[in-house]
Amino acid sequence: MKLNKLSIYLVVVSIFCASIHLSAQKLVRYDLHVKDTLVNFTGKTKRAIAVNGQIPMPTLTFTQGDTAEIHVYNELKEATSLHWHGLILPNKEDGVPYLTQMPIEPGTTHIYRFPIAQNGTHWYHSHSGLQEQIGMYGSMILNKRNDDLTFRKGIDDLPTIPVVISEWTDYNPNNIHRMLHNATDWFAIKKGTTQSYAEAIKEGHFTTKVKNEFKRMLAMDVSDVYYDKFLLNGNQESQLSQFKVGEKVRLRISNGGASSYFWLNYGGGKFQVVANDGNDVEPTEVDRLIIAVSETYDIVLTIPEKDKSFAFQATSEDRINRTLMYLGEGEKQKMAPLPRLKYFEGMKMMNSMMKMNGDLDDMGMQMSLNQMDMNVVMYPEITGPSSAQLKSSEKDQYNSNALSDIVTLNYAMLKSPHNTTLPKDAPTKEIKFELSGNMNRYVWSMDNQVVSESDKILIKKGENVRMIIYNGSMMRHPMHLHGHDFRVLNGQGDNAPLKNIIDIMPMETDTLEFNANMEGD
Repeated sequence: MKLNKLSIYLVVVSIFCASIHLSAQKLVRYDLHVKDTLVNFTGKTKRAIAVNGQIPMPTLTFTQGDTAEIHVYNELKEATSLHWHGLILPNKEDGVPYLTQMPIEPGTTHIYRFPIAQNGTHWYHSHSGLQEQIGMYGSMILNKRNDDLTFRKGIDDLPTIPVVISEWTDYNPNNIHRMLHNATDWFAIKKGTTQSYAEAIKEGHFTTKVKNEFKRMLAMDVSDVYYDKFLLNGNQESQLSQFKVGEKVRLRISNGGASSYFWLNYGGGKFQVVANDGNDVEPTEVDRLIIAVSETYDIVLTIPEKDKSFAFQATSEDRINRTLMYLGEGEKQKMAPLPRLKYFEGMKMMNSMMKMNGDLDDMGMQMSLNQMDMNVVMYPEITGPSSAQLKSSEKDQYNSNALSDIVTLNYAMLKSPHNTTLPKDAPTKEIKFELSGNMNRYVWSMDNQVVSESDKILIKKGENVRMIIYNGSMMRHPMHLHGHDFRVLNGQGDNAPLKNIIDIMPMETDTLEFNANMEGD
């Protein structure tokens, strides 16, 4: 049978279209072997879990439109699983044992297969027990296609470095869990944050300590656990010498820590924040930011001088230790660590907020979006030697950007470059939560129900869900939603930023909304 010219043309076009379709849906396979290993970060050999022989786990890289196929070989003596943090995917692939899948049992293989429906910086980790804390965490980079209409020249085409921040402790994570529930002071003793009477007298805060004791308040602290080391990509200190003066570098940063928040700053000056939780934001220049547990940020740094390298620094919120990555081809430039916190100033502030019976006083101000930091009185770099230097207005007392020339990122500064409004014709379901708990016994509640005992929340597919969350506890809490991004209502109108993690500070109220367009638990 002969083909006429039109038939040949149609065949060629069909083959061409099919090839485009196939290239846009490329199958990208990874094989991950999960195995026990031994590590020595502190001079002591301890058990850890490595994947393909490394900690962190291998960086997984895809392009939007790919299909991911990930073969997990469990060579442990215990069950495991993997959760793809921040990814929008079919519910059965989400990696939560006994909710979306059965655990991956020892000696078995599990295949995750899902479309890459988005772009951005994400990470992945075990969702089984406390395995994440001994090595099962890694970066996951989803690139934009070059023809993507949202592709940003000068940002999305920069040299990119995936960075995952983590902690290490020689203690067994299960023992740490028990110690937290038993109200141990051991971690505070290790960190030097007990605020004894001798320390109070030495620093002129005897009266502050007496009031603190009378109100039965615990010693001031901002982190729960003492960690032996903090790591960037598995190293306490490293250098990337391939970058030259004037070059820009994009760091794709994930906080893979179990409980630590980290201050991020750069020895080469200010940096630009260009994405958060895998979603683009309008570039915002800051001096520093604090990254919550499991958040991601993309930042752009510039190498400012020739023949020098400058430190990108991640410091634990309690400022006990830090980890450094130098960028540049020359001599390392020393970077001063963040100064230690002024704990008695924090204690004095807490005393002013508590009634004599120990109940929280009504502060009479609405707080949200990390704009007011109750710990700011403890920051020597902002408040100076005395909290008497703080501005008189109640609002400014806790607003670090109003108190100093150091620009600290907060959620009100994030703006999406795109319209993020929800479907107008969908019904709206409003849910209110209050976060509470017992810091001394490390038990956390939502609406006075212990989280582990809370029932499922029924949401119908297609609804717009608005969550109003108030944190009535004296501890900041990172809240994460699986399978969806949510809008953070932060005053940016139609361009409210999209996130999947929000850090809710003490006494803050934050409002989130999303369209429930996925099925499953």
